[in-house]
Amino acid sequence: MSNLRKNLRKWTALLLGDYRFEKRGGNGGGSSPIELLTPDSEFTRIPPNSFSSVWKPVWYTGWHTGVLACATSVVVVLLINVSITIYVATNPEYKMEGGIGTLYSGSCDKSKTISLWLHLGINALSTLLLSGSNYTQQCLSAPTRSEIDGAHARKQWMDIGVPSIRNLSRIKAERALLWVAIGFTSIPLHLLYNSAVYTTLAANEFFVLLVTDNHFGPGAYTEGPVSQILWSRRTLLHNVADMREYDKIGYPTDSHDAQLFKSVLEEGNTNAQSYEDLTPSQCTDLYNMDFVSGRRNLFLISNVSSDAMYKSTFIDSWTAHREVVLPSRWMCPKILHHPSKCNPNEVPPRVASGLPWLINIVPWEEAEITGCKSEKVVEKCKVQFSLGIMIAVICCNLVKACCMVMAVVRSREPTLVTLGDAIDSFLRIPDPTTMGICFADRQYIEKEWRRGWRAGPRPWKRKGARRWWTSVSKRRWIICNFFCSTAIIIAGVLLVLGIVQDREFLSTDIKSLGFGQVNSVSLVTMHFRNTTQAILLANLPQTIISLLYLIYNSLFTCMLVSHEWSLFSHHHRALRVTSPRPGQRSTYWLQIPYTYAIPLMTLSALLHWLTSQSIFLARVDIWDPFGREVTRKISTVGYSCIGIIFAISLGILALLTAAGMGCKPFAGEITTVGSCSAAISAACHAWGADSGGIVRKKIRWGDVEIVPNLRVRHLTFSSEVGVRKPSFGEVYAGVGRGNE
Repeated sequence: MSNLRKNLRKWTALLLGDYRFEKRGGNGGGSSPIELLTPDSEFTRIPPNSFSSVWKPVWYTGWHTGVLACATSVVVVLLINVSITIYVATNPEYKMEGGIGTLYSGSCDKSKTISLWLHLGINALSTLLLSGSNYTQQCLSAPTRSEIDGAHARKQWMDIGVPSIRNLSRIKAERALLWVAIGFTSIPLHLLYNSAVYTTLAANEFFVLLVTDNHFGPGAYTEGPVSQILWSRRTLLHNVADMREYDKIGYPTDSHDAQLFKSVLEEGNTNAQSYEDLTPSQCTDLYNMDFVSGRRNLFLISNVSSDAMYKSTFIDSWTAHREVVLPSRWMCPKILHHPSKCNPNEVPPRVASGLPWLINIVPWEEAEITGCKSEKVVEKCKVQFSLGIMIAVICCNLVKACCMVMAVVRSREPTLVTLGDAIDSFLRIPDPTTMGICFADRQYIEKEWRRGWRAGPRPWKRKGARRWWTSVSKRRWIICNFFCSTAIIIAGVLLVLGIVQDREFLSTDIKSLGFGQVNSVSLVTMHFRNTTQAILLANLPQTIISLLYLIYNSLFTCMLVSHEWSLFSHHHRALRVTSPRPGQRSTYWLQIPYTYAIPLMTLSALLHWLTSQSIFLARVDIWDPFGREVTRKISTVGYSCIGIIFAISLGILALLTAAGMGCKPFAGEITTVGSCSAAISAACHAWGADSGGIVRKKIRWGDVEIVPNLRVRHLTFSSEVGVRKPSFGEVYAGVGRGNE
């Protein structure tokens, strides 16, 4: 009957989650040192594929709720992507051409604004996907108690509370596969997502026509010989059918191009509403750009009058070519010996200040420009959309959402996701493999415990609280600093190369090239066989930034795990667990509080956006001077030195912030366990008959009084008021088999 009552008490304790110490009868019924129930006991063993009765159903536990929230956000992003894709693919206003859809066509300024907001949205959604993936992966790699017990039995330890790759070989294969699937689907998302939507600029080649001051006077225009006009355009006018230039065999002098060019010179065309009178200052401002979109052919009215030298009011003409760097050099005086020294950016401020705008007619004669007539045209810039890229993004997005839902549905056994989960588990079911080493830190576990060395009482040799950086392993610090510094150095080298290339053509500062804008100077001098290659190169930095964010995030996670651990040495506090019992705190975050998580997510989104403005896909459609057809398409990678400078500055600030956080002292003196499961377990061998029940109370870690005959003190968790911090030089040891 006595044994029956004892077994009933044990079963009651198991069902209530209140694992108590049991006294073991000695000879003559005397008491022996207190022994903890082991996880191998028939009363404490939990089936690995079933719910523990002390845990709520999975749909209501903390981390499951968090993963469901992440899955919901991923599904929302999926719906947004699918909706935009369907809208663009079925939009009757703009038809799909070669897998490319159009979201908007028209004003270039509006196109840039739409593209800016779309990329901000894409980077926000991308950050949401990255954060949700990181959250779910951390939950999937979190070990169960049975997996920890198995690892400790082999003298191995597992990570608790941090993103972990080392755990993947020790956790259930299904969870490891889900972890891998979520991780691999992130690569194409960040490699392609930013280039799914891009702006295609529309630039116009145009004729610059130098005419006399009376060209537009009534009856003043006289048409010169056709051969003279055509000869001046011999390098520009060609037969569209066979590309023969003027004066080549087979070129018809009455070709459509020639007739169009002649019509441009006619006075009637310039009197149309499509032409606008401009001052020289207005003219230089509007045409001093690499890609002119809202303007086309330009008449420069000189102070030269028609006389015997000029049989026609037409003097000369040029064409602003898109094939050359700085095509607006035509507005500079023609310097015979040093034409490359001309910088068109210097002309507008000179003209605006009142200085004359001079153009060389012949080497020995200059003409001053007194006015202009500019042809206004409708802009044709586009915000375009790649159907193939979006399909790839949607597929990865769908796989990610399914994996997150499966992570919730298939995770039947409770996992130790947070530090509070681990403390709760080890206090209720003490781990016999870590008894007697209450002073153990991560270094001790690595150097002595793993080798099976027997531990004895040891003096406490620490004075004062340690710094946050000590909680992160040297390997993790080296990896984070190495990869982040390497990325910053490479970006710095590329910045120098970009500045050198820009300065080769510009004497002004690089800010004149704009922020994230396509121009004829800041282009990667590399041949791309197709647009896909340019897209991959433009978005490779996005993938690198995502990987660096995960490394950087894990650094903060490690420091904040140890910060939370140190708080238990500073004051009594309730356990923060994913499935709280009475007296415990629930949590909706893992180890990084919102006060840190939100700035980190903002940093990631901002860095992704700055990177998208630093190196980007550059697409330009070049229209002929008559506005009939696109003569050439530019599809390459552009860069912005200003964007790179901002991105590098933010990266350096992030590294300095991590270093500054590492210098913060912990709240109290406590063993530096980091995320090491064995070191956490060693600190959780409580003393007293109600050692399992203290998980429902506010507890503190420190020096507690133990049975006098052991002659050493003990460091552990206790809910009593008399817990004090460890004393320097005091000898401490754990309780249990290790010190009997």
